[in-house]
Amino acid sequence: MEYRRLEQAFENEDELKKALDGVIVIQKGHHDTVTATTTTARESSMMMICEEIGGLKRSGGIGDVLAGTLGAFVAWNQILASKNKGGSSHDWMVASCWSACCAVKKATRIAFEKKKRAMTAPDILEEIGTVLDDMASD
Repeated sequence: MEYRRLEQAFENEDELKKALDGVIVIQKGHHDTVTATTTTARESSMMMICEEIGGLKRSGGIGDVLAGTLGAFVAWNQILASKNKGGSSHDWMVASCWSACCAVKKATRIAFEKKKRAMTAPDILEEIGTVLDDMASD
């Protein structure tokens, strides 16, 4: 919804790209889309799609869970990027966002399987630790 508002605020796609130069945009939905566009020096664009299956209920607070998970993933991947010196930090940031989306989707699915329609954001938080452990072991 917020992205549609951004699109409407600009006259054309080029103006929007220029305004979002260097910004990573996450569009939540059936499949979460992570997009990063850079127009400085050379134009490049990177898109990753999280196709992880989420829960069947969209409760309030899932975006907040995603925001907190994003913060953790960005911090972890920045530490790894500074140690490994491989790839651009922008690529690491996009991967961080995609990973966080996948983790939250998976946690949402597990919470929904347990709580059904009574699922709320705290139920998703309860599953994040297990999901992260599973992701780390894969």
